[in-house]
Amino acid sequence: MLSSTLAWWNIIVLTIKEFFSERVDKPQFEIVDLYECSKTKYTKAVIKLSQRHIIEKNISDIVVDNNFIECLDKKTVRTLTYIATVERLKPDYTIITQQMRDEVEGYMLELKSKNGRETITGTPTEISRDKDLISKLNPIDANRVGYMAGVSDTVKDYKNTKAHLEK
Repeated sequence: MLSSTLAWWNIIVLTIKEFFSERVDKPQFEIVDLYECSKTKYTKAVIKLSQRHIIEKNISDIVVDNNFIECLDKKTVRTLTYIATVERLKPDYTIITQQMRDEVEGYMLELKSKNGRETITGTPTEISRDKDLISKLNPIDANRVGYMAGVSDTVKDYKNTKAHLEK
C-alpha cells in the first residue's frame, strides 16, 4: 500500500514538474510585427502580451527595460538588440537640399534630422565649422560638406588674390 501511494505521488510530482518546465520555456511575450513609425522614424514592435492583448513599443525602449526583456525568448532579444544598435548608428542628420546661388561661393545646404522635426540651413563653410553637427552626418554627407566648403573657400581666396593683384 505504501509503495503504491509513493508511486502515485511520484507520478503527480513528475507531472507537475513537466507542466512547469513547459510553462517556463515559453516566453510570456511574442513579437508579432516590426515597422518604422512614420512620425518618429524609429523602429517599433507590435507585441502580443497574452492571447488577447497587443501593444506597440519602440525597440530602443524594449532593449533598455530589463523586466520587459526577460519575458522574451533569447533569439528575439538578440534580434531586437541588433536592430536597436543599427538604428542608433544611423546618422542623426542628412542633406536634403543643395542650392547654388549666382556664384560658386553661394552654396546653401539644408539638413534634416532623423526624426524630421529639425531642419538646419547654412553654407557649407558654416556647417563645416560645427564639429558636433558634422559628427552626426553619415561619412558621405560629411565629406560632401567638407568638399563644398573647401571649393567655396578656394574660390574666395582666388577672388581676394586676384583683387589684391589688380590694385
